[in-house]
Amino acid sequence: SVSLVFALGGLCVLGIMYFSVSVQLSAQKTMHYTLNCTTNFHGKLYFFSSNVLNWSSSRAFCVSKGADLVTITSQTEQDFLASEIEEQHWIGLTDLKTEGHWVWVNNQTLTDTGVQSWYKRASGQSEPDNWRGTDPSGEHCAVVRYFEGHVHWFDVSCKLQKKFICEKKY
Repeated sequence: SVSLVFALGGLCVLGIMYFSVSVQLSAQKTMHYTLNCTTNFHGKLYFFSSNVLNWSSSRAFCVSKGADLVTITSQTEQDFLASEIEEQHWIGLTDLKTEGHWVWVNNQTLTDTGVQSWYKRASGQSEPDNWRGTDPSGEHCAVVRYFEGHVHWFDVSCKLQKKFICEKKY
């Protein structure tokens, strides 16, 4: 009778341990699946969204997963990202705080990263242009886009719905 009590107690403990480990593994799988961070490059994991959100919601999504919108720190990284996308994606670059002063979400400036890829029109006018045609408040968030055979950045209204790229160091 005493052995039966110990055996049942042991089974209960094993069951609780199994459940605990199972829940932890399930949570890890869910996060990995949700972010689908199978794409890595130079020590960073990337998630390319299939859904569209505005810039702020895109950033909030990335942050909720332990990541942030991508900060492009080299031409090599930009070329890699361009090879993975077919349309515009939000990147972590904005001048929301000060018009004309573009800063990455990690607080680096364009001078800090040494990378700039604003689109230049044949007319000589280039991005960022803060066009107010669709949004009177202007264009304060950046997208990366493959256009006319090259990868470029464009400033667009932060309210627009776009796909986005999250980045996480591993």
